[in-house]
Parts: sequence; structure tokens; C-alpha cells
Amino acid sequence: MRAGFPTVIIPVEDRAAYYENLDKAGKDMDYGPFVQQLGQLVERSFEPYWYLLGIA
Repeated sequence: MRAGFPTVIIPVEDRAAYYENLDKAGKDMDYGPFVQQLGQLVERSFEPYWYLLGIA
């Protein structure tokens, strides 16, 4: 964990969308889809911690 965030793992099934959103952010300055996807991945990365804390 760094700066309060866990390591984000991009599953193989999400990788194409990740690169597409990253490309769109770089070319069109449209960060919305990239930030949304990254937020979902960060949230998913917290799940093991929530489980250990009994929050999940």
C-alpha cells in the first residue's frame, strides 16, 4: 500500500478497455472513462482488506 492506496491489478479481461480509456485520455483529454475505471479497480483492490477487517 502506498499513500493509502493498494496496488491496483488490471485483470486481463479489463485490459483492453483500460488501454482504450488511457489512449482516449491522452489523445482527447477525456479523462472521465479512465478515472471511472481506475476508481472501480482501486475499490476492488480494497476488498481483501475490508474482508480482513470484517467490513465486507
